[in-house]
Amino acid sequence: MTEAQQPTSSNKTLKYSSDGLHTFHNCDFIKHPRFQQAYQYGLINARQGISIEWRVHVALWAAAQCAPLQGDFIECGVHTGILSGAVMTWLDFERMSNKKYYLLDTFEGIPLEQISTAEFSLGVAQMNRKYDFGDKTYLDIKEKFKKWANCKVIKGKVPDTLSQVQSDKFSYVSIDMNVTAAEIAAAEFLWPKMVPGAIMLLDDYGWESHIQQKIAFDEFALKHGIQILSLPTGQAILMKPYTSEHWQNES
Repeated sequence: MTEAQQPTSSNKTLKYSSDGLHTFHNCDFIKHPRFQQAYQYGLINARQGISIEWRVHVALWAAAQCAPLQGDFIECGVHTGILSGAVMTWLDFERMSNKKYYLLDTFEGIPLEQISTAEFSLGVAQMNRKYDFGDKTYLDIKEKFKKWANCKVIKGKVPDTLSQVQSDKFSYVSIDMNVTAAEIAAAEFLWPKMVPGAIMLLDDYGWESHIQQKIAFDEFALKHGIQILSLPTGQAILMKPYTSEHWQNES
């Protein structure tokens, strides 16, 4: 089929149109019962009208790749636990008794002292208005995740609370704190602890209002000699490289 014969967008039907992503491509994964089970659990206590299926799909894929690797899971920036709730359901995490899942959040919004002048001008401080925070959110999270004995909820400000994370190996890292200072601090703390093949999932990388985070993570990637996979969901993926020494040890 030549380019001239290709169907145009005018005679196609959007398959997905939500959360800043609009595509004509197949997204049958959304209808799968297992996906729906995980997604619906993730949505417990979420705000009305939220629709982030494709972002959750990315997180489930990343977590599944990391599951066979050594190391624990950690999410910095939890709020109501959409991604983590979906991931734990998807992986049947209670069966993964050799792993822990750490959930870190202030549960009180973005600390204003962590917001830079540039981020203030982009409206980052106003994002706190979109969410419900406080003791109820924290208690709801404790209730939502209590069935997983290998899950630990840590309340407080990152990076201060990272000292409470009792693990020296990680295979899956999810970062979504909406502010550069906390995210880079978490990334620098966790990157040396990530095992080869581990994935760091960034939630805010491609969003216009989080351009300062993108700039900072681009510098982070350059510093560590890695490439960032930017996704149309606004997310991004960083993978801890395998070294020649690793392959020698595996052989």
